[in-house]
Amino acid sequence: MVQGIFLFAVGFFRTLVVIIVVLWIFRIIGRYVMPLVMKGFVNKMQQKMQDQMNQQQRPQRNEGDVTVEFDGKKKKKSAGSEKGEYVDFEEVD
Repeated sequence: MVQGIFLFAVGFFRTLVVIIVVLWIFRIIGRYVMPLVMKGFVNKMQQKMQDQMNQQQRPQRNEGDVTVEFDGKKKKKSAGSEKGEYVDFEEVD
């Protein structure tokens, strides 16, 4: 009986030590590694916000000025685009 209680106590303390060591490792990781990860994440989000702000800040144009902005993407022509669009006209008396 005494031997069983002793083995239980040894197993219990071993489990406590393992839990404490794992929590201590997580604390070390959280203290030194997580700030680096968060810094990278914040820098990435900051760069995205800066890009969005640059896209929104376009030069002021006077009323009536015409500008054409090219998006750089080539559109695939459909088969019927060479023939043009059919328009049905009606005669007016």
